Amino acid sequence: MVAKEQASPTLRGYDYVWKIYVKAELETRPIDSYHTIDASEFLTGLNTELNANSLHHVRALMSGIFAHAVNTKGANGKALIDRNPIRDVKVLANVRESKERVAYSVEETIAIINAIERTDAKLFFALCAVLGMRPSEAAAVKWENVSDGVLKVREAAPYGVLGALKTKKSKRDLDIIEPVASLLKSHHEASGKPTDGLLFQNDGQPIDHNGFAKYYIKPFAKKVCNRWNGCYSGRHGAATAVYNQEGDLRGVFQVLGNSLEVAMKNYVHADVEQGRTALAKHGQRLLKAMQKGKE
Repeated sequence: MVAKEQASPTLRGYDYVWKIYVKAELETRPIDSYHTIDASEFLTGLNTELNANSLHHVRALMSGIFAHAVNTKGANGKALIDRNPIRDVKVLANVRESKERVAYSVEETIAIINAIERTDAKLFFALCAVLGMRPSEAAAVKWENVSDGVLKVREAAPYGVLGALKTKKSKRDLDIIEPVASLLKSHHEASGKPTDGLLFQNDGQPIDHNGFAKYYIKPFAKKVCNRWNGCYSGRHGAATAVYNQEGDLRGVFQVLGNSLEVAMKNYVHADVEQGRTALAKHGQRLLKAMQKGKE
């Protein structure tokens, strides 16, 4: 039902959506008896408990299931169904907007790092909030992938399970900047200066980054950041900060390991001060052009 090459986080997400929302709706019905009107009623009914983003995930899974059926032959040699009933579905209600993504400011990032007590927890958060790594990627970093001021992102460990990265674009090399460099050195020394193995581990296995953050990062972060929304918001903050440095989107998706489209949609946030600066520069150029025209 879900492509085998999909990464572990995606599989887990689909599995959750299937069990919680879709299974009861589709499991006992012949697939060719389900129509667009059925899907519309079902998704419209979910509108009271799900926001736009969550509703999109439910619809996407359902569409994928029926798209597979359209392209699969049954015992009679014909496709299981003739068309995807989800394609023309409309939710006949006002869908609640998803909450705005939180992106920590530079000041919030430093305050959180300073507040965290454990060095390994400081480093973990910094990998997300400074280098823009996904928490699952930070949980999978190995000492052998850190050398000459570069961190090579090669694996991910969602929920403590070591595996492949989310996408091919996720494979990237990141320059190690401060405060990551200092924290990395301190953690390396405290760990006995290992040359290989995981930076963050639990009995030799990758940590579950959700549990790790819950106990060693969140309690301290909440004391200094009333917008605390998890380590992933550190990634959003890093992307926003990188973009605001030069206003060049190429740097954002190269650091994050996303496509240009995803980086633009999810990680670039408006910066009022940058907008004012840009407008002021634009005005200066216009003024110079006006003065030149009078000469």
